[in-house]
Amino acid sequence: MLGGAATMLYGMIGVLGVKIWVQAKVNFSNPINLTTAAVALIVGIADYTWTIGDLVFTGIALGSAAALVIYHGMTAIAKVRGTVAEPETEGAVAAATAAVKRTPKKRR
Repeated sequence: MLGGAATMLYGMIGVLGVKIWVQAKVNFSNPINLTTAAVALIVGIADYTWTIGDLVFTGIALGSAAALVIYHGMTAIAKVRGTVAEPETEGAVAAATAAVKRTPKKRR
């Protein structure tokens, strides 16, 4: 009985996370966003464990740390390489596009 409850709990947590990404219109065609989400989900759901001396990091805590390290690490590498200025969500792109459309054109 407990195994089923734990499975449902972790499943609901994962689905709620995906719901947040969908509502925020995260652009998963950006490799930085895709890799961050993929690794964090698997590390959190598979309950990986990392022990440093007396400290033990597992599950969601380790997945969260992995997300932070991967996202910021890949963003820094992309900036150094000049390949990606900043990962954007579709919402940010839509807002920028709308702002450009509203800007009046100068007449000559």
